[in-house]
Amino acid sequence: MNAFFVLAHRWTGLVTLLFLVIASATGIPLVFSHELDALLTPELHRAPDRGQPPPAPEIIARLQRDHPEFQVTAFPLAGAPGRAIEAKVASWPGAPPLDFDQAFVDPYTGAVIGVRADRPGLDRVHLMRGVYFLHFTLLGGDAGRWFMGVVAIAWTLNNVVGFYLTLPSRRPFWKRWKPLWTVSLRASLPRVLLDLHRASGLWLFVGVLLLALTSAALNFYSEAFQPLVVSLSPPKTAPWDRRAPPRDPAYRPGLSFAGAEGLAVAAARRDGLTLKTAVETYDAGLRLFGVRFSGDGRETYAGLGLVTYYVDDRNGRLVFVDNPLTDSAGQKTLRALYPLHSGQVAGLATRLFVGLLGVSVLEMSITGLIVWWKKRKPRVAAKLARRRPQLSQAAGE
Repeated sequence: MNAFFVLAHRWTGLVTLLFLVIASATGIPLVFSHELDALLTPELHRAPDRGQPPPAPEIIARLQRDHPEFQVTAFPLAGAPGRAIEAKVASWPGAPPLDFDQAFVDPYTGAVIGVRADRPGLDRVHLMRGVYFLHFTLLGGDAGRWFMGVVAIAWTLNNVVGFYLTLPSRRPFWKRWKPLWTVSLRASLPRVLLDLHRASGLWLFVGVLLLALTSAALNFYSEAFQPLVVSLSPPKTAPWDRRAPPRDPAYRPGLSFAGAEGLAVAAARRDGLTLKTAVETYDAGLRLFGVRFSGDGRETYAGLGLVTYYVDDRNGRLVFVDNPLTDSAGQKTLRALYPLHSGQVAGLATRLFVGLLGVSVLEMSITGLIVWWKKRKPRVAAKLARRRPQLSQAAGE
């Protein structure tokens, strides 16, 4: 049985090696994707600094007045001096589609600084989205996502098998197991690499296993994870679970972004919510404004993520509150998935830890390959030595 697990660990690792290297090498920069994107494209993210900007809904109103073809679907509410407002835009129902879906807006005037399509590419404007889709789908759409999901499942099982193979089969247990948690720098290079492979796998086993499990869950989210969780613990019924009202190409909301924000904030304060407004959204299909709240006023996913108040765009009525803290265990599980995988559970510290896990997976993949290659030659020589007498006997006969 032990020999079987050794072979399983070896060949599963070799088969998934290339894809784990891609996933870890792309996952490391994705931990800081927004910051890296801002560094790569300063012409989109920066604006002339003229002091504290006006409220973001006021600027978005100017944008829509100057560009009536824009349906703004989301934008951050926490403006900052010298930082452009990154608004998500689309065409109105029945209108010709736009060839972009992001507009970067001057936070003082509402003028458009630049636009781009949210798609992968090798140029610096689209590079981070390219890294994301390479990480998630190998740039292969649903087929690539499913394939990476299978790789994630194999990676999960391989982690468990690798951990099992380190467990001593004889006593004293701890005396035999303890050396595997260390790296002897005085040993030969192959032995140092083997020690590093095993020790990093042991010390970071729980984190890497969680990363693998959440990878599989995200890749098969709509096919398996969400239906299973919802069937076990259904969340509250949301407006998007019901049929949307019929689309009217001439329809425009009777409520402004500023008005919707004020109504949502008033409702949140009545509920005793002490969080800050972070993002405002609009869904023309559902005819709902959404105001998202977070602890620091940014679109972060610390804890279980954002709390959102949804307001009817016709009469300002509060329609739904998406608060994972007061929802079912199933909803809490669904909302915890992305923060756990991306490291946004508790801010910078956990993001750095997930970055470390990515480096560790890359290291274990490379050291595992080198160790296999170093041991392959003796194994092949031993196999030939065992077969030589049989071949000689067969030749004699």
